[in-house]
Amino acid sequence: MTNPSSLTREAPPPILSSRNTDPLQLKPLSLGNVDVGFPVVQAALSGYSDWPMRIVARRLGAPYTIHEVVIDQFVLNLKDRTKTKHHLFISDEEHPVGGQLMGSEPDDFVEAAKKLVTFGFDVIDINFGCPVKSAVTGCRGGYHLGQPDTALEIIEKVREAVPDSIPVTLKMRGGIDDSPQSKDQFFTILEGAYKAGVASVTVHSRTVEQKYIGPSNWDFLREVKSFVGERTLLGSGDLFTAQACLDMIRETGVDGVTVARGAIGNPWIFQQAKDLSKGREPILPDLSEQRRVLQMQFDLHQEYYAPKAVSTMRKFGIKFAPLHPRQTEVRNAFAKIKTKADWDDVLRQWYLPDK
Repeated sequence: MTNPSSLTREAPPPILSSRNTDPLQLKPLSLGNVDVGFPVVQAALSGYSDWPMRIVARRLGAPYTIHEVVIDQFVLNLKDRTKTKHHLFISDEEHPVGGQLMGSEPDDFVEAAKKLVTFGFDVIDINFGCPVKSAVTGCRGGYHLGQPDTALEIIEKVREAVPDSIPVTLKMRGGIDDSPQSKDQFFTILEGAYKAGVASVTVHSRTVEQKYIGPSNWDFLREVKSFVGERTLLGSGDLFTAQACLDMIRETGVDGVTVARGAIGNPWIFQQAKDLSKGREPILPDLSEQRRVLQMQFDLHQEYYAPKAVSTMRKFGIKFAPLHPRQTEVRNAFAKIKTKADWDDVLRQWYLPDK
């Protein structure tokens, strides 16, 4: 299959100071029969997009979130035990929510996808984009972009096995590397996925080989959107500000974007993007608002992780720190917490209005 030429993007997307403030008419996003609405959503984030993070994002404006990626064998071996019952937990207020799956063997992938449906996920998202070494060497994630036959077998079998009422979506990167062969394989899988019935495809515009090094290639996204036409395509990569989210849609023509690392520690990004799309100045969270949301997420961690709440929330506090005017000191304070009392002390010391 002939693939469109790939151009390179020489600079990262515009930052807030150089933004285009014109209102942007955005078409509401749908994933098959699942109505999402505003087309800026939260991506699956390994080690981060657990139930507390997703709930906070939804309460602050994210119209759709995706559970952190899970491996098919983990899903198949998961037992209904007290110490593991929180895994794959979803609650009524977060629908619609997607479950993202990664694996190697088509048949195991299918059985795990069916099990995710029984957990109540509204969408099943197939991950062919993870670039980390453990995934690729385990024949999972981005590895499949170099194996079109196996990749399409997984997609086709999952789509056949999952009820018609549950959309199946796909996450990809722009190929294994920048070689012509890799590009051909990418477009073979892309076209085959739509023919198999996926509701949408999300493309992170770096290759697997690039991991997260260098700027994402938005020109490639534009080429891909031109190739897929009216079919639903979402973009990902370098979305660290609300303005970048809108710029990607405006510059590439994608139907929506999934915010990954840019949502960690900044769950306000979704409402900020909505405000910008309407020509309104986005509200930046003051210390009082930051404290409110930090405490909200901590309380959810206490509910979800019980005695481990402090250790599981520590990394999130560190990610919130860049919003604080004294971010280095606040980051160091969060890094040292060991008890709930420590947590309370950090909020009391650093998140009062006069700080």
